Amino acid sequence: MTKKEDQFDGMLLALAQQHEGGVKDLVMSKFKKHEANALAKAASDKAERVEQERRRKERLEKKRKEEQAEEEKINNDSRIVELTDEQAVKLQEEIDNKKLVKDTAVAGPSGDHIEHSKDVEDKNDDSKDDNADEEEEDEKEKNKLKPNSGNGADMPNYRWTQTLGEVE
Repeated sequence: MTKKEDQFDGMLLALAQQHEGGVKDLVMSKFKKHEANALAKAASDKAERVEQERRRKERLEKKRKEEQAEEEKINNDSRIVELTDEQAVKLQEEIDNKKLVKDTAVAGPSGDHIEHSKDVEDKNDDSKDDNADEEEEDEKEKNKLKPNSGNGADMPNYRWTQTLGEVE
């Protein structure tokens, strides 16, 4: 150190020595004061981190439960179920009844006349009806993607396939 820096050291040391308990007690009291502040801040930071972690776990648990419920719903809706012959006949009758109700709702009040004309058309020319069905299917199928060899799809940016095991 240079002479200028040392010129006040003696004077400051003399003042510190006159302090009750000496220099060490003075320094220790300042450290204890700042230590208490630092401990309080550390405790509050820790409590805040614990609270954030608790909220994060709650969000993850809620998200997991939602995903599980959605997956369960999808599994229940898209599960492949084997039916007995009686169940298959019953299901087919229900489907036919729904189609019949739908057709009569579309026909309106003069549904009998429309159904009668359908019967006449069926008797007159079955081949025209088959052609009409094929054209209808072609119209529906026109905008749909054809499945690839792996029962999936080929898109511009990716390709996917699936197996029966994956479907179940």
